[in-house]
Formats: sequence, structure tokens, C-alpha cells
Amino acid sequence: MECISISHKTAESGEREKFYVPRKEAGDLLQRIRAVAGIEECVLLSTCNRTEVYVQGEENAFRSVEEVLAGISGSNSEQIRKLVRRYQGRKALRHLFRVVCGMESMVIGEDEILGQVRDAYRYAKETGYTGYELNSVFQAALTCAKRVKTQTMISKTAVSVATLAVNEVIHLPAASKTVLLMGSSGKMGGIILKNLLSQKNIRVIATVRSHNGICHRDGMGVEHVDYQDRYASLEEADAIISATSSPHYTLTAGRVREAIRSQKERLFLDISMPPDLDVEIGKMEHCRLVSLDDFQKLAEDNNRLKQQAFVDAEEILEEELEKICKVLAFHRFTKKDVHWKERYADYSSEKLLYLLRDQLDSGSFEAVLQVLSGRVTE
Repeated sequence: MECISISHKTAESGEREKFYVPRKEAGDLLQRIRAVAGIEECVLLSTCNRTEVYVQGEENAFRSVEEVLAGISGSNSEQIRKLVRRYQGRKALRHLFRVVCGMESMVIGEDEILGQVRDAYRYAKETGYTGYELNSVFQAALTCAKRVKTQTMISKTAVSVATLAVNEVIHLPAASKTVLLMGSSGKMGGIILKNLLSQKNIRVIATVRSHNGICHRDGMGVEHVDYQDRYASLEEADAIISATSSPHYTLTAGRVREAIRSQKERLFLDISMPPDLDVEIGKMEHCRLVSLDDFQKLAEDNNRLKQQAFVDAEEILEEELEKICKVLAFHRFTKKDVHWKERYADYSSEKLLYLLRDQLDSGSFEAVLQVLSGRVTE
């Protein structure tokens, strides 16, 4: 297996945005990737913090996959090589396991990535882009992540980007706060909405595309306004959160300037990919804009607290990684030599041991003998 990764560790949000692939375009990209000679299976993972392509087939498909990514991003291959990290074989497996377990996330141990990987894998499987190898690998990685989350503290105090966003709102000086939330129907927006509603003294106004201009309050106490009227709600808002998947700006600086009359401090949080709040808003007086890149700094303290859990998670990861490597090795052996059972059918135990002694290095042969010795004593 091989993997090409562009993530928050290698590229800022503006660069990552070029490689972000919405779900409706994922099928086309997977088709283009598998059309590359030698690639038999592929999975695409694209989130606000990473775009990664996992492939199985002939070795060294990196350059071909880079060219495909260049085609969707408007970049050339040379620019891409400055941003990507390449993983092959066991290193690619380890990278996937670390990603699924939240160990490569901007916020260590965050929960969203598990669901994102599961969804990406499920989509590739259901559309016919995976086979035995990637099915086995992704299923093993998801199993490992569940074990890490239940047996370590890495997710017990998980702080996701959504949680960090709500924390920014909570720490605003006003005793009671009004939040305008755009994108509450999406996955990230839904998490933010749930977190906001769990707090006291926070009023939530959420935009909807009702096209009737009607403002109402739902059973959870959320006030809804038509998306077209979002600028009219800015004056009363203390915080404005944009968590949409919109391809265009949800707010522009010029119209924000026209809509705001009072000079109270306002917090603008942009956690969309691509970013959809005009960066000029952050330059306006009494307005503070926090973007995805800023959340990386907010996550540092949280990550330091999780270092011991990180060590515990590494131990589990290595155990699960060893298991899947053995499964894959045995599968490749049986696939390559379909008559292996018949070939060794007439081998006595003694003859097989001598064969292993002559072909293996001393350390490997001793390991075999230890396994056999343990089996005998059972």
C-alpha cells in the first residue's frame, strides 16, 4: 500500500483548500486515480485538515497520483511535491492507523476523524474501488482506533475543532452571548450547535434556506432565520460562526461593515473548507477573525496534556499493526502460490523444521522455535 498526504502539517489552509474534494466529486477523482496503470484499489480521504490518497497495486505510483492531484488543484507536480508526504508499505499502514486514531490530527485524539475515515472507506468500498488489501487494512485501522479510544485517555478529554470554537465563544466577556451560526445542518455545524446548546446564557440564531423569510424557534430553543437575512442578524450577534461547505463567501467585509452599527467586540469563527469568511473582516475595528490555521495554535496546550496517552496509544497501534501485516503477508503468499498446501503435504515436521532452519536467519528461526515450544507446553 502507498499513501500521498497533504495535511495541516505540510500546508496552510489556503494551500489545503486547493486539494479539498467534496463528496460529490470524490467518485470522479477515484476513477481517475484507478485509471493510472498499476493501481488496483484506492481510497480518498478529504477533510478540512487533510487530503490523502491510499492506493494498492504496483509500487511507486506516487508520481502518477501527484499528477492527478495537480489536475484538480491547478498546481504543477513540482509545487505538489513541496507539500506532500509519501508513505509506502508498513509506513503507509502505520500512517493510516495514526490518522484514524486521531494521532495525526491538529487536535490529538479528536473524534471526528474516525467517522470521516469510516465514511471515506465505505464510499470507496460501495463504489467498487477497494479489494481485499484495502478492505483488510481499513477495517483493521478502524478496529485499532476503537481500541485506542476505549483503552487510553487520548480521547477522554478530546478537544475537537468544534469544541475549540465553542470555547472561544464561552470566553467572550459578555455574560449572555448571541451566536449566529451558519451551516448548522452540516456535520461540523451540528456538533457546534449541540455544544452551544449545552451551555448556559448562549442564544443561538441559525441560518436556514427556507426562502420564505420566516423566523421561528424550534423545539431546542434555536432561532432560525433565512440565510438571505444573515446580515440583518449581525448587529445583535456577539459571535458569528461559519461552518458551511459553500463555494462562495458567506460574509464579505463590505456588507459586514454596512450591517454593523454598534462598536461592541465581535468574534468571527471560520471553520469551513474552503474558508468562506472574507479575511478582510479580521482587519475591521472591533472584529476578531479566527480561522482553521489559528486553531492549530489553540490546540497545542491540549496536545501536551495527552503525551502519556499518546505513548499508550502507540503500543496498541504497534500490536494491531503487527497483526494486519501478518494477515497481509499470508494472503500474498497464498495468492502467489495457490498450491502451497499440496506442495508441503508430504513434508514431515522434521523436514519442515530443517527447511526453516536453512532458509531463515537465526533470530527468525529462534522465534519459530519459541512459538512451537509454547504450543507443545499448552
